[in-house]
Amino acid sequence: MSGFEPVALVKCDTYKEDDIRKALDESLSLCDGLSFVKPGMKVAIKVNLVSAMDPEKAATTHPALLKRLCELLTDRGAQVILGDSPGGLFTPVFVGNVYRACGLNDLVREGVSLNQNYSVKSGEFPEAVSLKSFNYTGWLDDADVIINFSKLKTHAMMGMSCAVKNMFGTIPGTTKPEYHMRFPEEKAFANVMVDLNEFFKPVLYVVDAIDGMEGNGPTAGEKRHIGCILASKRPYALDMVCAGLIGMGISDVQTLLVAKERGLGPENVSEVEILGNLTLSDAKIPDFKRATIHQSITFEGDGILNKIKALGVKVAFNTKPLVKPSECIGCKKCFETCPAKAITMVSAANKTGKSGQIPQIDRSKCIKCFCCQEFCPVGAMKVHYNPIGKLVNVISGN
Repeated sequence: MSGFEPVALVKCDTYKEDDIRKALDESLSLCDGLSFVKPGMKVAIKVNLVSAMDPEKAATTHPALLKRLCELLTDRGAQVILGDSPGGLFTPVFVGNVYRACGLNDLVREGVSLNQNYSVKSGEFPEAVSLKSFNYTGWLDDADVIINFSKLKTHAMMGMSCAVKNMFGTIPGTTKPEYHMRFPEEKAFANVMVDLNEFFKPVLYVVDAIDGMEGNGPTAGEKRHIGCILASKRPYALDMVCAGLIGMGISDVQTLLVAKERGLGPENVSEVEILGNLTLSDAKIPDFKRATIHQSITFEGDGILNKIKALGVKVAFNTKPLVKPSECIGCKKCFETCPAKAITMVSAANKTGKSGQIPQIDRSKCIKCFCCQEFCPVGAMKVHYNPIGKLVNVISGN
């Protein structure tokens, strides 16, 4: 037995009601996930609503899964609130549009509501590594407990978006760029994610990995069938199993690395007790396409040779956002969301073939947070590799 919470890994091939009922119920039973529920308590389900996207695009938590979880909670006498703060304004009009696009309006019934509290609260967390003071979405204070229901996707900055990364949605949408600027370095930003999980301490984590997103994630990639539902009471071992499903490990996902350094998570998936009707080897997708390369060879140590090698690895595997003019529609979303103000709009031919505006990135200002890539509505902003990175991607099948 490991010192980490076990992870339920259950096969589920479709979003059909019968399949979901069987698989979700089993995953929650295996990890004793609903033992906390008491009649009359208020439960906040923090979903992944990264953008106003149809659920079939595989960028957001699927409403069919949320429907079943709500049924299980209300059957036990709980009151359920569903919510998130997508990238953009944290207002009734903006978030309401996201609710509609993501299929959440149909979930409202007796005992189940969509968040309508758009207040912002101040948090203090002295034990944090990065985020000792911050602003967060006030609706979470309306609940007795929080459930984190995430989506398994690639992510250009963090490598993977899953349970730990999903808690960044507790930060109001227009405030997110501020935190990218405060913590532009990968490790510091990964600690922000871990800090948020340790501050809010959700009582249950569930992952929608029936269909995930590969490639240019977390919004502009391709849907990829994975066929699983996962659940656990803590996020770090859970994310380690999710990383293993898509061919990643601790060196590929910064949130896993910092969790291990803080004594919160495992070093590898062999330390995790996996419960359910699947083994990791049976469920693994070996050719899952990544958003970027996170190189595990660091050549750490003293001496000039090791320092030169480390610098060489960093340069060789460097990535950056780059627009593809033939796909750009000139909407200025990247310009508006760039926290470093590194983007200007310049005249050029865009997707329409006519003279328009496309983004130009000032590399001296770019902090490589990939917000422009994440929130581009048409996927025109890509993760760009240098020649060595491209070669490794080809060799590795990505």
